[in-house]
Amino acid sequence: MKWLRKRQGQREHDLNENAKEMFSRGDRDGALRLWRELATTGDGAAAANMVIECAADELYDEAFAWWGKAVERGMDIPVHEPGVRLRTMQRRPAAEGWWRKAAEARNDDTSREYLGAALREQGRSDEAEEWLKPGAERGHGGCARELATLYMRRKEEATGDQAKRDHAARALNWAQRAVVAGDARARVLLLRLDR
Repeated sequence: MKWLRKRQGQREHDLNENAKEMFSRGDRDGALRLWRELATTGDGAAAANMVIECAADELYDEAFAWWGKAVERGMDIPVHEPGVRLRTMQRRPAAEGWWRKAAEARNDDTSREYLGAALREQGRSDEAEEWLKPGAERGHGGCARELATLYMRRKEEATGDQAKRDHAARALNWAQRAVVAGDARARVLLLRLDR
């Protein structure tokens, strides 16, 4: 029986390699058919590929279902990670959609952090703040750091002295909270704010 499982594992590996080859040659549809078939029969690596490809097509419910199956099958995929991969692939809207889904469905604060940073970088600071604040208030250091960064930018853009002071005070508060939460990158912000 052990040899049969080993043979099946080798077959799945070979089929996954075939799907990757098809994908790299531009036959995405063929690769997706093969990955879907493998994932349906229990292959975790194929399910992980389905997560990325469904999310790239902005089919987040299906992508999230595949993520659950991949994790059940032993794949170590933190819930925010598909968004990071999509962003690396220059699929920003798909990455943001994934992070929204992960933040909502799993209340994942790391997804909130990444989504908030992406929105802030696009100048959508009010929306970024809405996503970051719940995580920061729960003590997530990355969310607090991103809020501090957001308020630093608002301080730089503010025209009145009182507005500048208010934004600076909020930036300092969130940077301190991020440091207390253990966010190492927030220490650099705190040093800049203490000057």
